[in-house]
Amino acid sequence: MATQDPYGQGVLIAALSDAPNAEVLARNLAEAILRLSNMSFASATERNATLTSPVEGMRTWLRDVNREEVYDGSAWRAVWTGITTAVWDRQDAAYNLTSVTYTTTSTGGTYAHCQVTFVAPTSGRIKWSLAARMEHSTTNGVLVTAEVRAGATPGSGAIVDQAADWGVSHYGTAAGRPGVSHTVSGLTPGASYNVRALHRVTGAGGSGTVSLRELIVEPLP
Repeated sequence: MATQDPYGQGVLIAALSDAPNAEVLARNLAEAILRLSNMSFASATERNATLTSPVEGMRTWLRDVNREEVYDGSAWRAVWTGITTAVWDRQDAAYNLTSVTYTTTSTGGTYAHCQVTFVAPTSGRIKWSLAARMEHSTTNGVLVTAEVRAGATPGSGAIVDQAADWGVSHYGTAAGRPGVSHTVSGLTPGASYNVRALHRVTGAGGSGTVSLRELIVEPLP
């Protein structure tokens, strides 16, 4: 009579007293090994059609979303992927701007993109934090915010979270360096994204000055 392997993993080992049966022997080994391996499927639909009775602890890789999932006994759960710690960029140099719409265009000084790329975590949620030193030559305001795009090329790809006035803002000629955080959800786990700081002023006339920008992206559970 076949006995279970010494590690309790459900691998049936044929006994010498068992009748020779190569098919049963091969099936017992194959089923046990596949159950314990990380099986690859084109999609969750294909996996669910194949594994109609999954066993707790099974792992699968879904090729369409590049995601590993484990069966916890009741449902398939994504294994953590993507960034696990914060990624950041810092640009200290000062530059001038006059645009009243969000852009990366400057009119003087030394401008450099403040940007990061990241891989979305399993939760599909991140928080970006932004700080900048700003002042204006009149009573108008200077605003700096961030825009999230799909893909690993900064400034390119479909806009996922559009630049809006939830960034930092400062009004008048006295310089200030405020900071703010913003949550972005609905990202595809395991997919690449990029974040870039954009800026604008609130009205025509005069110019704004920005320096000491810092952009941080952190994963959220």
